[in-house]
Amino acid sequence: MNEIEISDQGARQAMRADQAARGVRAAGAPPSITAPANCIRPYRHGVDSLYLSFPGGIDPALALCLQECKLKAQSSNEHVISAAGICIGDHRFVTLPRGRGRFAFVLEDNWFSIQLSNASAGLLPLAVVQIRSEYLTAVGPEEAVEVITKLVAGMGEVSGPPKISRIDLYADFGTDHDLASFPGRNWVKRSKKRSIHEEADEVTGISFGGGNEVSARLYDKTREILKSRKDYIKPLWSLEGWEEGDQVWRMEFQIRREGLPEAMLGPADEALGLSGSLWRYLCTEWLRLAVPSDSDETRSRWPTHPLWDDLSRLWDIEPEAPPLTRVAKSRPPTDDYLFRAGIAGLTSFMAREGIADIGEGLGEFLQALEAYYDNPARDFPERLQDYALRKTKLKARRYNLRIPGHDRS
Repeated sequence: MNEIEISDQGARQAMRADQAARGVRAAGAPPSITAPANCIRPYRHGVDSLYLSFPGGIDPALALCLQECKLKAQSSNEHVISAAGICIGDHRFVTLPRGRGRFAFVLEDNWFSIQLSNASAGLLPLAVVQIRSEYLTAVGPEEAVEVITKLVAGMGEVSGPPKISRIDLYADFGTDHDLASFPGRNWVKRSKKRSIHEEADEVTGISFGGGNEVSARLYDKTREILKSRKDYIKPLWSLEGWEEGDQVWRMEFQIRREGLPEAMLGPADEALGLSGSLWRYLCTEWLRLAVPSDSDETRSRWPTHPLWDDLSRLWDIEPEAPPLTRVAKSRPPTDDYLFRAGIAGLTSFMAREGIADIGEGLGEFLQALEAYYDNPARDFPERLQDYALRKTKLKARRYNLRIPGHDRS
């Protein structure tokens, strides 16, 4: 692996020392954690989010088609809105009613969020693409970059390889240390910004350098998943010894293009190979958990906490867990959402009618539903079947799905 060139002299020295240490291990010494036992229990690490920029210009015919889709998405007619999608390759994208920033078009599904410039964009890139976290977790960043590169190639004239606009690196781990209890002075950091996040009087995370070209977050990932419901990572943690109920902390660095080292400013497929070196630099030079010394006021000379030593070496020591098998391109709601939310009206109806049997309740509910919508005395513009089809098509667009026989995109 080539050395990442950092302008700061100390950073270059740290990375050279790191490479030398890895060279010794490669010669035959197995990697090992020398810190005290139970200091850290690694579960997974990798790229959590990746943004790519593609130079070039959009296909004029595609630009016209996307403009038509965007106008449909802006309509007040739900029949028209439901047709505001587009198929590119084997993806069914939702076309958003508005652009984003200087980009005219935004396409989304469960794998990618793609911002496209129009034909008169001038110096703007053809596309800026966010590769979503679940897909990255499933296939890894290298395959994800390969797939999106082929997809964008069909959207216009691409004049060069994609480059990283932003990359988020993370490590998930367990520990017996109370990370929330370390005083602020224990954190030796490049950025002056530090924010504490609390919920119900408990510290749930710490942010460093928010809004800067490099920023970081240390937070309780298990608590965050309770809100986001993105628990696809749990089976991968389990492969590494995690059990339900165990707390998992996530250390995450967000690096925008301006904060990337020079060696990572080239083609994305080459830059990704340097992610491990970037992680070690960030954990040694940009942010460090230190053990304060009463005899030395120079914080940069304070020894690194053993936990942080383990964390900084994670990308070398602990291999990544096996990937997920498949991630759908569509974004349908979960059974949990559908059947928890959907049963509310039914049970309310059963309570009102004094019905205890679910089979009887379903039958009576459907009859009452049809009678309500199809009653000619009521001022409804549609019968129940027409109303349900309109809403179904609208939601199928939102979920990147198709209704057989009603596909107009």
